Amino acid sequence: MCTALIYKDANGNAYTGRTHEQQELFVESLTYFPKGSLIESQTPAGKPGVTFNTRYAFLAITVKNLIPNTKQELVLQGHSDQGMSFTANVLMNSSSAETSVEDSKVLSVNDLGHWVLGNFQNVAQVKQALESKEVAIWAPPVPIFDNVPAPAHYAIYDKSGAGLVIELLDGQVLIHDNAVGVLTNDPEYTWHVKNMNNYAQLTNVDHGNGQYNNLKVSEYHGGSALIALPSSQTSVGRFVKAAFCSNYAKQASSPKEAILTLSHVMNNFDRFTNFSVDIADTPKPGVDSSSSEVTLITFLHDLAQNHFYIRTINAMNYTMFDISKLAALGKTKVVQLDSINALDGGDGTHLFLH
Repeated sequence: MCTALIYKDANGNAYTGRTHEQQELFVESLTYFPKGSLIESQTPAGKPGVTFNTRYAFLAITVKNLIPNTKQELVLQGHSDQGMSFTANVLMNSSSAETSVEDSKVLSVNDLGHWVLGNFQNVAQVKQALESKEVAIWAPPVPIFDNVPAPAHYAIYDKSGAGLVIELLDGQVLIHDNAVGVLTNDPEYTWHVKNMNNYAQLTNVDHGNGQYNNLKVSEYHGGSALIALPSSQTSVGRFVKAAFCSNYAKQASSPKEAILTLSHVMNNFDRFTNFSVDIADTPKPGVDSSSSEVTLITFLHDLAQNHFYIRTINAMNYTMFDISKLAALGKTKVVQLDSINALDGGDGTHLFLH
């Protein structure tokens, strides 16, 4: 379960937030990829695919060995020095697209984040490259998901506020302009957009007075406007709630205020252990068969200033990384999440610089 959204301040600057939920943390590190990093993808047959040196630097949460036999770790969440963010969210009914092109154009989704963040300045450029079929994207099987094709769809945002969703469905690569600025999980993005029509009446304005025949009534406290807002933690409920929150949150007048506002918005999607519990279909006697998805990491991005904020389940506060200050690094560098947790807030950029 994951929730991604975009928020704009009063000056039109864009900020994005994302929560990442699982039963247990399988992410270990934050990786800096400098400009010029060599990225090598593979074809379904295991042959060399798209190969390139990145034009731009980026900082990313990376996942080791999620997809076997890859040259690079998968990018789960990333932020480039051009003011773009990349998010990979679970979409369980994904299917691999056809790749009947020369091997040099074939790109595994394992390396999609590297390709997007490392090669483009904005969403429009990514969209143009995809529509002109510069690459043929495919989804390799993932062992921890019973070897189904990598079950994910992807949200890309840039500092102008533009957004793009990429999905692999029915053998095709689908590209959607993200008008609502939100991405959660199943079903596919277009289903969620259509479902928003069922919430056209939602507003943040309370109407706390009424009359029934001769009886005048008024509510005791504010908040009645939210009565139709979904309270469930399903992907459908979170999509609607994220659209509502990002739309109605007060527009901040400064980057500092904007990040603080965004952090409060993302608190609405923070799941603690046992908040929602699933029981196995065939529980075993004497064995705890329950599982609970929790918010393991929350990310905030200030896309104009290139500040990347991270807070894990083991920390109270966000730690900020200033990507612009990492430009002097000439090679890939990895920082473990344990080091970030130990800081528990503040500026963590120095973890990469010493």
